[in-house]
Amino acid sequence: MKKTTLITGFAVVLALVSCKKNDTKMTSESYSTETTVTDENGKVDSVTTTSMEKEINGKKITSVSYPYKTSDGSRAKATFSDNGKSKTITIEANNMKYVLDFVKATPTGELYERNSISAESSEDSLLISQGNNIIHLGKIK
Repeated sequence: MKKTTLITGFAVVLALVSCKKNDTKMTSESYSTETTVTDENGKVDSVTTTSMEKEINGKKITSVSYPYKTSDGSRAKATFSDNGKSKTITIEANNMKYVLDFVKATPTGELYERNSISAESSEDSLLISQGNNIIHLGKIK
C-alpha cells in the first residue's frame, strides 16, 4: 500500500511539474506566401515570396524570403531575418548556403558581412562581393 501511494504521489508531482513547464512557453506563428506566375516570351515563370512571423514568450522573430536572378539566369533565394537582437541574411544558390550578419544601414538599403563575403541589399537588388568577385542579383518581380 505504501509503494502504491508513493508511486501515485510521484506521478501527481511529475504531472504538476510538467504542466507548470508547459504553461510558461507561449508561442504564436503566422506565415504568408505570395506566388506570381508570369508568361514572358512564351516562357512561364513563377515567383514565390514567403514571410514568417513567430512570437515566443513575447520575443518576435520575423523573416521574409525573396527570389533573385543573375544576368545569366541563375536563381538564388535571400531570406532576411530579425529576432530583435540581431539581423541576418541567408543566401541560397547553387546548393550553397551563406549566412551574413547585419553591419549597417546604407542610404539605399543594408550591408551584411561575414568571413570576407559581403552583400548590400537595396529595394530591388542584391550585390554580393567576395574579394574581386562581384555578383549582381536582381529581385524577380
